[in-house]
Amino acid sequence: MTETRSEQQQQPLVGTEGRRPPLPSLTGMRGVASVIVFLCHIMILAGDLPYDIDILHIFEDAELRENYRYAVGFIGYTCVSFFFVTSGFILTWAQRAKDTRARFWRRRLFKIFPLHLVTYAIGLVVLTGSMSSAADIPAVFLVQNWTPDLRVIFSANGPSWSISAELFFYAMFPLLLAWIMKIRENRLLLWLIGTGVVLLAVTVFSHLTLSAAHQVWFSYVFPPVRILEFIAGIILARLIISGRWIRLGMGPAALILLASCVVARALPEVYAFAAATFVPVVLIVGAAIRDDVEGIRSPLRSRFLVWLGDLSFAFYLVHLSVLVGARKLVGTEQSWGVAGAALFIVITYAVTLFCAWVLHNYVENPAMRRWSSPKRPVGEKTAAPRAVRGTE
Repeated sequence: MTETRSEQQQQPLVGTEGRRPPLPSLTGMRGVASVIVFLCHIMILAGDLPYDIDILHIFEDAELRENYRYAVGFIGYTCVSFFFVTSGFILTWAQRAKDTRARFWRRRLFKIFPLHLVTYAIGLVVLTGSMSSAADIPAVFLVQNWTPDLRVIFSANGPSWSISAELFFYAMFPLLLAWIMKIRENRLLLWLIGTGVVLLAVTVFSHLTLSAAHQVWFSYVFPPVRILEFIAGIILARLIISGRWIRLGMGPAALILLASCVVARALPEVYAFAAATFVPVVLIVGAAIRDDVEGIRSPLRSRFLVWLGDLSFAFYLVHLSVLVGARKLVGTEQSWGVAGAALFIVITYAVTLFCAWVLHNYVENPAMRRWSSPKRPVGEKTAAPRAVRGTE
């Protein structure tokens, strides 16, 4: 007998259950990644995005601008890959006992949409402004990634393209988890390697057959391609839970990641999107989690970095609006020496951090508390929901 859609949604998610320790090092690493993404977007030039705004020319010296672009380079791509891998890992690690598909999807929707809609409105005013058009409509519903039109993909609040991909990941997560839980533990590492091979093959295909613009869409933005990193995160969680992950310290993992970023600079840009750093990203995520599970001391567990990690989602969604808004405020042609440009960066970062704190505490968290779970009958006692800090 076939099941109805409502019956399928009420089926418990298949997966590993039980309370697991928090992951402060991973949360701290998310904070570091959010800072790197901010610094990467300083190098935006007119024509890079649909807003026709040049931020990099806050540096008046042309050589300094080139050095900045070279130093920051493709690191932002690596941070996005990091966020996709950790997303798959965290959802698996923090999976709730006897959860249902409907409840899981409800929590994810109320995690992203309230904050997205607020930052979308801000972006529509600050970023797109007078250039607003029908091209901005798909981003309201986070479906902009399904078209190769870059004007649509990066419309309104440009950074929301990544949560368009995440929305697809969330839709697929229950099915992916059920499938990956069926893989025998002694074959998980082979599956993880296979995921990387598929990602490399897709990247080679993109490089050899598509134009530069379509490479951005297919290899960097298209959800069915980026989900490979999300799947890697799920498999990594199973490997760590089963005790089959390799023992690699944070130091060696960081060096491998740094080396891969250097190598990525010498490759065609499409490989820097994810393929060139896929293995190092998985390694450094695994190393951070190992530190947390085994109680190894790490600077990533500092209160400040963990706090930054908690704010990272709100920070990511609002940072470009602050950067572009500040650029417009001081004048789009204004340039400074090193000291003046550094002051601009520090002030805009501080303002972004404040905006992220406001959005986290007055939009993101209240929406989750109020709407992420069904209302309980008055007087019914329930256990407090379990979540990994910084990801609830």
